[in-house]
Amino acid sequence: MSQEKIPVQNEKMVRDTRTGALLSTDRDSVKAYERRRREAQAQKDRINRLEHELSELKALMSKLIEER
Repeated sequence: MSQEKIPVQNEKMVRDTRTGALLSTDRDSVKAYERRRREAQAQKDRINRLEHELSELKALMSKLIEER
């Protein structure tokens, strides 16, 4: 089951003859894209963690105020 690839006008792309998909042959660009995705996910995770911690702090402050 070999996958033939046909060059297209953009020299950094090929077309998969089986699926018709355009595929990048520029490994550096793919690696950079993957790095950006990982960094964006890490930033989202950090924001979610900070939002959770902020919610906990608000709950604790509310509890302290109620006890007064």
